[in-house]
Amino acid sequence: MKFFLIVAKGRKQGMPIEIKVDLFLIGSDQMCQLRKGKLGTKHCAIVTRQGKVYIRDMDSGQQTFLNGDIVPAGEEWPLHAGDRISVGTLEFMIQFREHAMSAHDMEEWANECLDEQPDREEDDDDIYSGQHTNAVSAAANIINQLNLMKGEVKGRLRVGVEKGITVIRFNDSRLVEESEISLIKKEVCENLDKRNMRALLDLKNVKKMSTAAVVMLTDVHRWLQARGGSLAMCRIRPELESGLSMLRVEKVPIFPDKKLAVDSRW
Repeated sequence: MKFFLIVAKGRKQGMPIEIKVDLFLIGSDQMCQLRKGKLGTKHCAIVTRQGKVYIRDMDSGQQTFLNGDIVPAGEEWPLHAGDRISVGTLEFMIQFREHAMSAHDMEEWANECLDEQPDREEDDDDIYSGQHTNAVSAAANIINQLNLMKGEVKGRLRVGVEKGITVIRFNDSRLVEESEISLIKKEVCENLDKRNMRALLDLKNVKKMSTAAVVMLTDVHRWLQARGGSLAMCRIRPELESGLSMLRVEKVPIFPDKKLAVDSRW
């Protein structure tokens, strides 16, 4: 299966760009395979993993759009045929093809995919697309970093590492039953078993939390402190915040989003 970005607007509308690497960087940096000025240094990446394709915003400070929706900074979303990616003034359509074609047939196919007349208003002559040597050689390292950030599912948790911080996201939407909470606490502590660790608990998925769950989080904080570590939490739903008085007494930092938590000192 061949995978293409089709330029969807500007002077090069209809130009198909075949993706031949597992990590395809878009931005203004020299190591990016597709480069254009005014984009973020490393604006976003097209990642191919286990037969599936994703787009990841590289947290450059400039926004990446997928079908008109903002891809959150540092997050990775799946791509499907017909999806549209927008970065700066550039726009691309995602398409797949089974069979090889001549260059002429490929251009005709790409324009048929767009199903519209070329838009000549945008000047994108400075777009560079190629399998840049430095980018290819650096791809494995960047993919490893992305995988660490995305995390690995371990039992009821997703565990990753960002900027030296162990990020633990709870997969359960309900932290209510004491027997379940006990098992979750055990898994959390098993992943924080080294000294002087910085740990961020991400409660994005948690919709309901009992008093026993708050006690468990407090216990984890004390357990980590006893080992020279520190704990923070992020992305707690507003309706749950009123029940966190114990954690506030413990002076556990609570952040509205993960990026702010990772970038802060605590």
